[in-house]
Amino acid sequence: MGKKYEVRPYCTGDDEEIVKVLKLGFKGWPHFDLSCSSLEHWRWKYLDNPVGEPLVTVIALGDMVIGVRHSIPQNIKIVDGIYPCTCSGDMVVHPEFRGQGLSTKMWKYNMEFRKKFGFTLSYWVTSNPVMIRSYKGRRPDFPHQIVNLVRIRDIDLQLRAMPLQNAWFMKLGYRTVKLLNDVRRNFNGSKVKSSGLNISRVRSFDSRIDEFSKCITGHHDYIVLRSMEYLNWRYCDPRAGDFVVKLAEEDGLIKGYSVLRINRYREDYPVGFVVDLITLPNRLDVADSLVVDAINYFDMEDVNIINYQVVKNHHNERIFKNNGFLDSRIKLHIFCHPIGVTEEFNALTESPSSKICYSYGDIDSLPVEMPNYR
Repeated sequence: MGKKYEVRPYCTGDDEEIVKVLKLGFKGWPHFDLSCSSLEHWRWKYLDNPVGEPLVTVIALGDMVIGVRHSIPQNIKIVDGIYPCTCSGDMVVHPEFRGQGLSTKMWKYNMEFRKKFGFTLSYWVTSNPVMIRSYKGRRPDFPHQIVNLVRIRDIDLQLRAMPLQNAWFMKLGYRTVKLLNDVRRNFNGSKVKSSGLNISRVRSFDSRIDEFSKCITGHHDYIVLRSMEYLNWRYCDPRAGDFVVKLAEEDGLIKGYSVLRINRYREDYPVGFVVDLITLPNRLDVADSLVVDAINYFDMEDVNIINYQVVKNHHNERIFKNNGFLDSRIKLHIFCHPIGVTEEFNALTESPSSKICYSYGDIDSLPVEMPNYR
């Protein structure tokens, strides 16, 4: 490129330059509403994760950061073991320095970084057609299909806010599938409710969540570990954003929880997300109650569209559909790179859907448009 640059790990003091290139490269960052500055949000996201040290690769030209690649440490249960893993975060190259192989240099440096610190699996979501073509066939997909479910109150309002090609066809298809789902719900009859269940909003998770997390971890073959410390960092720090946490309790014990978020980056059309929803095994009544509670919350906030991601054929998929959600038919591209757990990773394809946990909370962003990973 004719100029001397350096590929290196993050150093104290890089913060402002990193945020500057993120804002420039993404034409605004992080693309959702915050009560704090973008810099404070970055520090929460990449410096304060309780799981481990920041995994940030920087390309610097003197004091100027011209590229950055982030990885978010997570502890993940895979089959019978718990492993240090990473979810890929924001990656960007300054617009004036693109087309010079800098993203590849950061990827190679990041790979050595992960090996050095013993990370055994990394995964990432992408909607970039170039990256999809590059990774297809070279990196395995997530071992189960992930579906994006949507609940839209007014399809005409949705299409005006987010115009699509062949909108009339989508409208017809949406209304047809919704009608069939309504008929099926009526045919299935009334739902069984848990009379002793109490759902309330909380500001943070208390120590009881660790026992709950231990139980759900034991039930799953794949799940990001949800300790009290991790959940409070992920959802309850004000710098993370305005997440709404709901606990479902029975006889003083936690039976499940949900995390909700409205992305108000587009002030004219906020988008709702059920970011995370998980219950004790076989407590479908709790899951159903949490879904109904979530719908009521978004309706009161006058949110027209709600998104939720889940493993295909998981029991939560059925529960959400019974409450008016439909499969958006959006193809999700989630690529994985197992470094030290290839055998365990491959075994996940034989695990039942009920034992695979995946949610919006396991990745690092929430779209401001309809999720589009084609």
